[in-house]
Amino acid sequence: MTQHHRRTPALLTALTTVTATLGLLLAGAPPATAAVSTGHGVGHLADDGVAWIGSYRLDDGALVFCLEAGKKAPTGHDYAFVDAAQLGRFAPDDLARLAYLSRTSASSADASEAAAGQLATWTIAGLNGHTPEHYAQRAGAAAQDVLARSRQLLATADGPLGASRGVSSSVALTEADDEGRLTVSSSLTVDFLSTGPTVLSPGSHTGTMRLSGAVFDDGSSERSVSNGDTQSITTTGQAPSSEVVATVSYEHLPYGSSFTAGMAGDDVQQVLIAGQGSASGTATTTATVPSTKRFQPVVATKTSANVAGAGDAISDELVVSALTPATDDDMLSGWGLYRPSTPPAAGSIPAVDVNGMLPVPVVVESSLLGPFADPIQPAEQAPADAPVVCTVEVRVDTGPGTYRTPECTLPGPGYYVWVERIDGSRTPAEQGGARILPWQSPFGTASEITVVVAPPAPAEPSTPPAPVAVQALADTGSTTTPGLLLVSGSALVLGTLLGVGVLWRRRLTLKHTMPSTN
Repeated sequence: MTQHHRRTPALLTALTTVTATLGLLLAGAPPATAAVSTGHGVGHLADDGVAWIGSYRLDDGALVFCLEAGKKAPTGHDYAFVDAAQLGRFAPDDLARLAYLSRTSASSADASEAAAGQLATWTIAGLNGHTPEHYAQRAGAAAQDVLARSRQLLATADGPLGASRGVSSSVALTEADDEGRLTVSSSLTVDFLSTGPTVLSPGSHTGTMRLSGAVFDDGSSERSVSNGDTQSITTTGQAPSSEVVATVSYEHLPYGSSFTAGMAGDDVQQVLIAGQGSASGTATTTATVPSTKRFQPVVATKTSANVAGAGDAISDELVVSALTPATDDDMLSGWGLYRPSTPPAAGSIPAVDVNGMLPVPVVVESSLLGPFADPIQPAEQAPADAPVVCTVEVRVDTGPGTYRTPECTLPGPGYYVWVERIDGSRTPAEQGGARILPWQSPFGTASEITVVVAPPAPAEPSTPPAPVAVQALADTGSTTTPGLLLVSGSALVLGTLLGVGVLWRRRLTLKHTMPSTN
C-alpha cells in the first residue's frame, strides 16, 4: 500500500480532540510461544555449500532473520518468543529500524530481497567484525545486487515513511456547521525517524468507529472509517445538549518499534521474526455538544390595551416558550442551544451554561394590523390586503420568558389586532438558525384585539324661531316708512316692548295737543 504524509509542526488540534498513543502489539507474530527452526528459508547459498545469507524457517511456517552474526545458525534449535525490547541490546531507533525490516523484507519470497534484508539486519545488529561486502559474497553472482539492495533498505528505513518509533490516533468532534451538521473525524500520526510526528494523508488506513449519544447519517452507531475522513452524525435523545462519545480503533498498522524476537541458547543466534503489522489501539473523545435537532418556538401574546383612544400607544406582551413534541423524535423537547465562537464576557447577558453554550436567539416579528371597520373574526391567516399600522421586532436571546414589543401609535377609530411570526433565517446559521422551526400566530386572537371608539359628534345649534314681522301701525301718525323688523328670541320681546312704548308716548302727545271741544 502506498502511503503519503504531510509534515506538520505539531499534532492536529481540534475542538474536544483527545489523542491516545496506540499500544504496540504484534500483528503478524505466530500464535505459539515457541517454535523450532527447520532450516533455510529464502536466500542464497554460497558456492561452498555451507555459508548462507537469507531467512530461516520455523516449524510453524514463520520466516526469521538472524540477529547475531558469528553465532550458531538457527537450524534445529528451539526458540522461545519474546518482545524484542526484552533483549536489552538495541537503542530505540535501532529497534524501529529492525521492526521496519521485519515488516518489509523478512517475509520476502525473493532470494535476493531476503538476502539483502538479512545483510541490512546484521548491519544494524552487528557484523561481528566483518564488512557488509564480506557477507554479501555468500550470494555469489547476486552479491552486488544484494549489497546494493541492502544499502537501499537501510536508506529507506531512515527516510520518509520508513522506520518509526510509534503511532498515535486522535478523534475530533466538530459542532454543528451552518447546515446544522455535527461531524466526527479521526487521524493517524506516525513518529518517523526522519521527519518526526507526521500526519498521514487521508485514506491511508481503515479502522472502526463507534458512537454513543449520536448516530451516523444511516442511523448506525458503528462503521468502518478511514483516517482523515469526515463523517456526519446526529445526536440522539430530545435534550437540548448531548454527551457524545466517539471511539476509533485501528489494527495491524505497519508502524512502531515493536517486533517479536526468538531466543534459543546463549551460543545460538537470536532471531527477528517476520511480521506484517505491529501497531494497534484505540483513541476516544467525549464531549457535550448542542443537539443537532430542531426545535419549535411558540409565542402566547396579549395586547397592552383592549380599549384605547386615537393617538394612544400600545405594545404587545410576548410569552415565549418551546413546544414539547409528543412523538416526534426529530425535535427537541426544549429550547435549542449553540456554542458561540467567542464566549461572552463574564457577567454578560445571556450567560453561557456550564458547557459554554447559549440559547439560540430568535427574532419575533410583530405587526399591528388595522384599523378594520367591523369586528375582527378569527382566521388562520390575516387578509392579504390587511392595513399595517407598524411592524416591530423583539430579539429573544435569553431563551423562554416574557418580553414586550416596542409601542405602536393608534391612528384613529376602528379595530386593531397584533400578529406575530418567527423565521429561522433571521438568526445567523452559526447561532443555530437552521434548527429553528418557523412559527406564525393565527389572525384575530381575542387577547390581541384593541378597539378605538370614535368620539361623540359635537352638539348641533338649536333651530332659530320663525321670523316675526312687525308692521308699523298706519294710524300712529309716524312718518317712518312702514316695514318689517326681523327679530328672534329675547330680542323679539325687547323690540316689541320698545315699539309699544313709542306708540303709547305718541298717543299721549296727540291727546294733549288735540283742541278742546268745550
